[in-house]
Parts: sequence; structure tokens; C-alpha cells
Amino acid sequence: MDKNELKEIRRQKFAQMEQQLKETHPKEGRLFYHHSSEDRIVLSHALYWTMTLPQFFKSRLRKEKFFLLLRQYQEEMLDAFLQDDDYFLELLRSQDLRNERPKVESCNILYEMLPTILMSSYLREEKDARKLAAITVVAAGFGGDMDEDLCNELLDDMDFHYNKVKCRKIEVMMPKLMKMVEGEMRSMR
Repeated sequence: MDKNELKEIRRQKFAQMEQQLKETHPKEGRLFYHHSSEDRIVLSHALYWTMTLPQFFKSRLRKEKFFLLLRQYQEEMLDAFLQDDDYFLELLRSQDLRNERPKVESCNILYEMLPTILMSSYLREEKDARKLAAITVVAAGFGGDMDEDLCNELLDDMDFHYNKVKCRKIEVMMPKLMKMVEGEMRSMR
């Protein structure tokens, strides 16, 4: 199977998931609806991607297909973002939900399906499922609500290290972010 065939299969699967999201979640309640720009959405994905690196999130959930797929797509999207690649637009198209033209991309769809996946499967009983759900909420909320200067600083800091996406300043923020995750987990009880 060539790359174009895989992309087409991906588009079809994500169209199905997008339809399910439309049917089950009102657009105003979606995680990225209130983000003011694509940059905020990219930053939320970068926060989640960094917070779930192996050194910060040690769990058997890391081996689940949905988790691996989401992280893979996020890394591809961040890589394309840093390189100003046209593929970025496909992985993270403008989520224009306020103008009634929803074009939700693969990273956002997987991200927004994560709570449903966690709570509707055997994973609900996993010890770290609540932590992963809290990371999801903190990354989306913090990325969407942070100060504009800090947002720009974190986006400007993203770069490559040995041909891999690296978010050094987000990594430095991990103690603060994990305290927020702990607080979110307490509120989930």
C-alpha cells in the first residue's frame, strides 16, 4: 500500500469518528472550540505530547493503539508545523466551528475521542486512565487559556533535536503541569 492509499484510508476513518463526535458532543462543548487560534491548538497538542513522554508518563496505557496513534499523529503534526509543510494543514486544519464550517483534523479527533475511549472500554478500570484523562484536560485548558506572551514563547521554543521534535521549555514546566494534573484528578473523584 502506498502513502496516498494510506492517507485515503485515514481520511475515511477520521470522517467516521468526526461524525460520531458531532452526534455525541455539541460543538460548544468540544475541547478546542474556545481556543482563539490554530497556534493555541498546536500548543495544546505539544503540551499533551510532552506530558506523555516516557519519562513523564509511565503506564501500560502507553502500549494501547489509540495512545500510540495519537502520539504519532501529534509528532507528525508538530514536525510539519515546524517545517511549514503543507501536510500540517491536513493534520491540523482550521477548526472553524464557530462559523458553522467544522473541519476537524485527525489530531483533534483522536484527542477529543480519548475520554470516550477511556471510559467506554476495559481501560476505565486502569489505574492511569484517570491520570491520562486529567493530562488531556490540563493540556487543552492550559494551552487555550495561557497568557499570549507565554504561548508565543513556548511555540517559538519548539525545535528539532536529533531530528525529533523537542519542547524544552514545556519540559521545564513539567512540575507545575503535573501539579495541575493532580488537582484535576482530585476533581474527577
